[in-house]
Amino acid sequence: MKKETLLTAVVFLVVGFLAGYITAAQMGWGGRQKGVMTASSGMTAENTGGSPGTGQAGAMPSGLPQGHPPIDNALIIKQLQEEAQQNPKDPDIPLKLANFLYDQRQYPQAIEWYQKSLALNPNNVNSRTDLGTAYYYTGQSGEALKQYSQSLEIDPDHKPTLLNVIVVNLEGTHNLAAARKAWDHLHKLDPANPSLPSLKQKLDAAQGSSGDATSSQ
Repeated sequence: MKKETLLTAVVFLVVGFLAGYITAAQMGWGGRQKGVMTASSGMTAENTGGSPGTGQAGAMPSGLPQGHPPIDNALIIKQLQEEAQQNPKDPDIPLKLANFLYDQRQYPQAIEWYQKSLALNPNNVNSRTDLGTAYYYTGQSGEALKQYSQSLEIDPDHKPTLLNVIVVNLEGTHNLAAARKAWDHLHKLDPANPSLPSLKQKLDAAQGSSGDATSSQ
């Protein structure tokens, strides 16, 4: 083997290893539940089901040592797209890509890959809820609630979904009755949930303002 050929092979091996390492580091957060951030408080509807992560869009731990050079996001996206093409029946690969795109705040692209994953595994409650949250961040509150409704048909007590239902009805559609109903349900399931007091305060304030507006007419 020529020296130049050997050197080229070593370079490609190193690049492949680094790409795999970076992808694995980034994918460490991939299974977390996405949460909707309320507009006024900055609070997120975090995952109360026990899986890791903040649930806040964009809060993506890199998993890389301090001082590591910037990650080539395009390389990761391309690698996952190729893996999805090579494994067309594996729902986990498009899900990883959807999660990655979500955390890059590329919500329209994330929606596309959540849909591809759900086409292969339609009963994945977490994926469907994350799809709904991506819809919310593209201004499609109604579509978000449709996805949450499907999630709750599979698991009526899915806590992250219920939390997102509260926030989207409160901040997106302003359906306070639906938000209150979801709050009551979640409160019965998880009364110690740290997000509930703040959400109740916001609900009470919104319903009070609504009542004042009605009475003044």
